[in-house]
Amino acid sequence: MARPKKYTPEEVALALKQAHGLKTGAAELLGCAFVTVESYIKESADCLEIVEHWRKRRKDRAEYKLDEAIERGEPWAVMFTLKNARDREYSDRVDIQARVDIQPYIFGNAITALAPRPV
Repeated sequence: MARPKKYTPEEVALALKQAHGLKTGAAELLGCAFVTVESYIKESADCLEIVEHWRKRRKDRAEYKLDEAIERGEPWAVMFTLKNARDREYSDRVDIQARVDIQPYIFGNAITALAPRPV
């Protein structure tokens, strides 16, 4: 059985940059397993920084696209934004609070008294 190839943190960092911080893409570029890339990320601050950078960038781009859809007046974008605005009251969420007093039931011998007796 062949030993897996060892990569330098620089090689993994380059693959992560080329894959826009996506671990699966980096693993495919390197020709290794996903867990191999994850282990390099855990060991290398540079690799972790690349992954975090692309996560933030992806979120920023998604927010930008959402803003564009709102500006076009797309109803789904308007509703999504309002439903997720916690400082407004447009949510579909229903908060239910109930007070329930639970009385404990003490079994004692009640089970044995109800059990059928052998004849």
